[in-house]
This record gives sequence, structure tokens and C-alpha cells, in this order.
Amino acid sequence: MIIPWVAFLKEDEQLLIETPTRRRVANGPGAVITPALSRVSRREAIALGPTDYLRVRDTLSGEVRNEVGPRLVFLGPGEEVDEQLQAIPLKRGQYLRLLDQSSGAIRVERGEGRVVLSPTEAILEDVRDGINIDEQTAVLVRDTVAGGLELIIAPQVFAPAPTQQVVEVRRRVRLEDHEAVVIKERSGAYRIRSGADAERAFFLGPYDELVTFRWSSGLHKDRRELKITHLDQRPKFMWYELEARTQDNVELTIGITFFWQIVDVQGMVRTTDDTPGDVCSHARSQIIQSVSQVSLERFLAAFNAIIREAVLGGADGFYAERGVVLHAVEVRAVACKDPATQRVLQEIIQETTNRLNRLQQQESENEVRLRQIRGETEAEELRGRLMDVRRIVELAQAEIGGAAEAGRVRAFLDALGAELAPAEKLAVFQTLRKQEALTALSAGSASLFFTPEDVDLRIQTR
Repeated sequence: MIIPWVAFLKEDEQLLIETPTRRRVANGPGAVITPALSRVSRREAIALGPTDYLRVRDTLSGEVRNEVGPRLVFLGPGEEVDEQLQAIPLKRGQYLRLLDQSSGAIRVERGEGRVVLSPTEAILEDVRDGINIDEQTAVLVRDTVAGGLELIIAPQVFAPAPTQQVVEVRRRVRLEDHEAVVIKERSGAYRIRSGADAERAFFLGPYDELVTFRWSSGLHKDRRELKITHLDQRPKFMWYELEARTQDNVELTIGITFFWQIVDVQGMVRTTDDTPGDVCSHARSQIIQSVSQVSLERFLAAFNAIIREAVLGGADGFYAERGVVLHAVEVRAVACKDPATQRVLQEIIQETTNRLNRLQQQESENEVRLRQIRGETEAEELRGRLMDVRRIVELAQAEIGGAAEAGRVRAFLDALGAELAPAEKLAVFQTLRKQEALTALSAGSASLFFTPEDVDLRIQTR
């Protein structure tokens, strides 16, 4: 521009004026007279909200600075916007770790508030919630300057200091009556804590750790996949399966159930790192040796006794040295490894079962028949008692009837008076009885025949 001119600027406008020797800016509002031989460009100011900020770079010095909102930003003559960013909001209980890339210093910002990164800062860790420390929770931190560990147990919402690094959030170890744990100390020594102790709930020390046991698992105890930190000292069951060969060369697959218990944790830790594996391996060798000395028939007849004697009958102290007591061992299943032999064994077992079923059926039938006979006997006995009762009743009735009849006859004969002889009185009585019989017969359809003597019939002729 060769001649001067006047530029009118609004509140959010800026005029960049470049002459052959220098650059300058004019901010609105107002009127600006531009000098001759200058180049003029109009640009708008940048409005920043409450959560916005600008990273502005000076192209002459290379210096970078922040412009934080809310405000209206006018750039200088040699400045340009490097990037526009958002402030990072932090809620109460949250924190953010930042790294100053120019000095290596670490800064920790805690909520509530907003975080604006300086031009040389970068986010070291994303926004994280503070750790609630209470009766059941503690935090293990490392001092990045001295290198030591510290366990923080004071109740608070914990956010690490710039020189602290969170190593682990620890829960209070709480033991039940039957539980025990093994603690490895800083020196490498082992310490046993039990639920029977006075202090059964505790935090591990900064340099302590719970020992994790890797025990054999599975039916054949061929995989060390069981991880345990809390030892259960109650009696419990354990299944195991092994193969053995009898004296007559029959290979068997035997399923075993152990009822066992940990009674000495210190001895167990001192002598073994795989308690179930050791128990099953030792029992397997004893069982194989005992089974190899008996035939299949004898083994099937007393397999529980043979296995129990093989495992529990010895006095070698193997289990006691490992802090274990075997309370019982039982055979859970027996099968022949060879399919053909197994079929024969199944047939024998089936035949034995059928025989037992037949015997049971016969016993049931005999019991039913015996009960039937017993019932008939009781019925006959009751029937005999009934007949005796009836006979007694009939005799009593006959006596009563006879006594009544005798009374009537005596009364009739006495009523005839003393003038008649006893024989005459008897004749009159019999005549009356015959009359009564004739009256009864005349009322029915029966026929009665009398002899001449019975009716005293006389035929007279004239």
C-alpha cells in the first residue's frame, strides 16, 4: 500500500501491519491509520471458553505460552496458534500425574478442579480415582527417590505424591478358625499365621508376601494347576485314580477316595511343596505292591480291606513327616483296563446281582407266605375262641330256658291242687302240650302224624 488509509476495527478484530522494517498489531475497537508502504491484514481474535486454552508459539524466539480462558485472545505480531486444547476436569477424589519434559519433574494434580498443562508438560498417567483406605484396605507405595517401600494404612482417599509410586493395593488378610497362611518375610524365612491366633486379621508388611502353593490337581494328579494361599485345616475328601496289576496279570483301574487333613503346616512347608501329589504318589506305590500279591477273585472279594491295609497299615511315618493325617481310604470304583476282561467281570457282577435279586425275591415270597399262614392260624384261633364263646352262651341260654320252663311246669302242677295224683297232673300237662302243638300246626302248612298211643284213640261200635 503506497498511500496511508484508515481501517475501522470491531471489538474482536485485529489488524496486522507489516512495514519493510517491522511488524506490529492494532487491536479493536477503533480506527487505525496505516502508514505508507505497508501491508495490512485483518484477523479475528480467538474467544476461549471456561475450559479452553491456547498454546501460542512465538515464531521469532520459539517460546511457547498458554492462554487460558475464559477470555478474548489477540495474538502478538510474531505469534501463531500451536494448538487449541481443553482443560482436564478432575472430580473430588481423582488425581492426575503430569511429567515436565524439560526438567523431568513430576506434578500431581488433585480434584476438584481443572488441569491446564504447561507447554512442556505431558500426561504421565490418565485420570485415576483415589484409593479409599479403610479398615480392610491399605496401599503399598514405593519412594522413587529413596527406593523404599511403605504401607499406608491411615484412613483417607489416597493420591500418591510426586515421588511416590503405587505398587499394590492390599486387602486385610482375615482368617477363619480352620484357615492358615504362610508368609514369606524379607529375609526369606517363613512365618505361619493361623485362625486360632489372637490377631487373626492383619495387613502384610511392606516386604512380606503370601506364599502361593501350586498343588497337583485332576483325577490322576498329573497337573500342577491348583493355586492355594489359604490352607484349609479341616478334614476333606480327595479323589485319585491309578492303575495296578493283580497276581494273575489282570490290569485294573482303581478309583480311590482319601479322607485326609493337614495338621502340621510347619512340617508340611519344610518337607514338601505339593502335598496332594506326595500323598497320592506314596499311596499309589503301596497299593500297586499290595494288589500285585493277590488274585483278581480275592481282590474283588475284599478290595476295601486290601487297599486300607496297604495305605494305612504301614508305619513308615511318610504322611506324618509332611504334616498330614489320613483318616480313611475307600475304593470308589474298580474296572478292568482290558475291555474283554471288563465284559467278563461285568457278566460275573451281573450274575451275582441276579442271584442276589432272586434270593431277595424268594425271601420276599417266603415272608409273604409266612405272614399268610400266620394270619390263617390267627384266624382259626379266633374262630375257635368264637365257638367256645357261642357254646358258653348257648349253654347259659339253655339253662335259663330250662329253668323258666321248669318254673312254668311247677306252677301249672301246683295250680291243679292236691286232689289229683302226680300221674294225673302229668297226663293233663301232656294233653295241653299236644293241644298247643296242634294249634301251631294248624296255623301252618306242616303235617303231623300221631300214633294211636299218642292221641289215646278208641273206636267204639254199637
